[in-house]
Formats: sequence, C-alpha cells, structure tokens
Amino acid sequence: MIRFEASKVVCIVDRRLTSAVEEELRRMGVGGYFAEHAKQDSVRMRRGLFGQRTVLSEAPSDIIRFHLPRGRETEAMVRVAAAADLFLPGRGSLFAQPVTLFLPGKPPKEKLSLELPAWASRVPLKTSPHDLIWCVVQRGRASELAFSLLDMGLCVPTVSYGEGMGLRDRLGLLRITIPRDKEILMAIVPPADSDFVMDVMVRKARLREPGRGYLCRSRVHALVTNTQMYRDPRRHVASMEQVISTLDMLRGSTDWRRLPYAGGRPAQGGHARRLARLSLICEEGAGEKPIAVALNAGAGGATKSLMLRQMTGAEPDAEGAGGEEEGGEWIARGATASHARERCDLVVPRDLAQDLETKLEESGFFAAPSMGIAEVSQVIDAVSGNAK
Repeated sequence: MIRFEASKVVCIVDRRLTSAVEEELRRMGVGGYFAEHAKQDSVRMRRGLFGQRTVLSEAPSDIIRFHLPRGRETEAMVRVAAAADLFLPGRGSLFAQPVTLFLPGKPPKEKLSLELPAWASRVPLKTSPHDLIWCVVQRGRASELAFSLLDMGLCVPTVSYGEGMGLRDRLGLLRITIPRDKEILMAIVPPADSDFVMDVMVRKARLREPGRGYLCRSRVHALVTNTQMYRDPRRHVASMEQVISTLDMLRGSTDWRRLPYAGGRPAQGGHARRLARLSLICEEGAGEKPIAVALNAGAGGATKSLMLRQMTGAEPDAEGAGGEEEGGEWIARGATASHARERCDLVVPRDLAQDLETKLEESGFFAAPSMGIAEVSQVIDAVSGNAK
C-alpha cells in the first residue's frame, strides 16, 4: 500500500460534452478517470390549459473524477473548462479538493502537459472556496429537495444514484421499512450561504429522523459553478447567469451575492467532531468485504455507487511504467481488467479512518483481485438521524 497526497478534480458536465472533456484529459496526459452517470436539475415554465406552472427539468450529465499531484489542479481545471466551454451557464461545474490516496502500488508517473492557453493570462481566472454539501436520501426524495433548492434560488443540484449498506442490514425484519435504493444530491454553495442551505436540506429531507438519510459538508475550491437554475427562452443579448458570472469574476468572489436571510444558523443535529469521508473504490462486486471490515470496526453505514474506470490513451512516463514496485501491475489492471467499478462512501471519525486504513490492508483490499483504492478527505460537519 502506497500513501499519496493528491488533489481530486471533479467535473460535473452535460453528457453531450463528456467526449470533449475526455479528449482534453488525453491531451493533458491524464491516464484515466472515473465516470458516474448523474443529472443536473433546473426548473422551467410549462404552459397548460390552466396557465403556467413551474416544473423540474433534468439534464443527463456525467460526474468525471481524476487525481493529480497537489498544486497542479488549477491549470488542469482551466484547460478542462476551456475545452467544454464550462464558463457558459448550464454546462456544468468544476472544483478540486485535497485528498489522501492509498493505492495498491506506486502511482503512474504521467507526462502532464498543463500549459495554459494564451487567453488565460489576460483573464483573471482563479478558484474560490465553496462548500460541497453531499446528501443521501431515499429513492424518490431527491426531486422534491432539488425543487426546493431551485425554487429558493440557492444552487443547481446534481443527483446520482446509489445503494445503502450497513444500518439496513442490521435491522432484521425492520429493514423493509428502509428502502435500499438511495439518491445522492450534491450542492456546491458559497461558504456564506452554506449554513442556511444545509439547514433547508436537513429540514426538507427530515434528516434528523432515523433512516431518512444523512448529509455531510466539505470545503472545496471551485473554478466554475453551474448557475442556470431556470431554463427559459432568452429575451436579451445576455442571460442573467452570464451577468452573474461576469460580476463574480470582477468582484473576485461570490460574497457579493450572499443570501440576505442566511443568518449563519447552523443545522441542528450536526456533529462537530473531527470527521473524514472515506471512499473505497474497487472492482464491481468486490465491495462487500471491505464494507464488512469497516462496519465491524465501528462505521455506521455506507453508500455504494457504480462507476466506470475510463482510460484516455495517454502514455505514462517510462520511469513509472515498469516493474511491480513501480506500479506496473496496477497500471496494467487499470487498462485491461473490467472497467466496472463501485465506490463505497463512509463518513467516520478521523481516528477511525486511520484504523480502517490498517484493517483494510490486512484484509487484502489493496491486493488482487480487489486492487482497491482508498480516498480520505476532510469533512467539516455531518447530520444524521442515526447518530448516537
């Protein structure tokens, strides 16, 4: 097992633009990425016999995740945003987060080519701190929650799908009262609005009730966030979202548009303990054993999602491509084995996360056939009705 300090770059993009992002990753020298199907929600007006009404509009999207050495994420995000034209509202969001990776072998030495285009030196492009609110609810509840966030003008939510593990399996016959299928809602909001948005989500989803789901909040640095909450016919030469993006750039932050009624009231029931989000990535079907190890060690539950490991075709550096000790076996398996992956997410105390790293290694999670990857990131706070 190798420990590697990295930056995770997350690109939420309209599915029609996924190929443009993949091609840019290949040109940059990024060997591979993880892709997950999702949808970006917005609202639009629908005319009917009895007038107009507001309805939810869903845009099929992909969540693309890849890892880079610390300090290289900003250049990579600028390149990806330019390739998919993410600076236009409605196309997607792009942010980075520092993580610690635990790998089965030494990470491949990629020939990264992150030179910025000429126009980037003339435009003040920089990342700004945002809060990523990650909420797991029962299947069918995310649409109601997303509509509330959009109707209040809070953010553009992204929804993906998963499966609950842990708590439900320990309830015996009572497990029929808690559906296994889950929906995962992600909201990227400015820190000034974060407490208010979190409070709205906790109350709307009734997360203080056992079995309703849970929520956690992490700090990320975003280059682009999707601001197109309404999909209406454009009536002017510039949309309101384009005006907002321009003002963000001129002001250098999003603080100017903080909510006037967001009084910084924290969501009741949050845990101020030192928490960490542990993501276990392995081949599809190999996640049961590491989750059992985590649950036996004291974790409360987990959410499993399906992903694809996609290879861009970029060649690794010759120094990192040979020999098992250089990660050759890990690279080969990433390129030739099944591309189906599953990710199991847990929110645990940081001291338990450190214990789990050792227990997972002893269980063989980082060896064949699992060839697992563990990713640890910091969590500001969390809310769950199942917490003791």
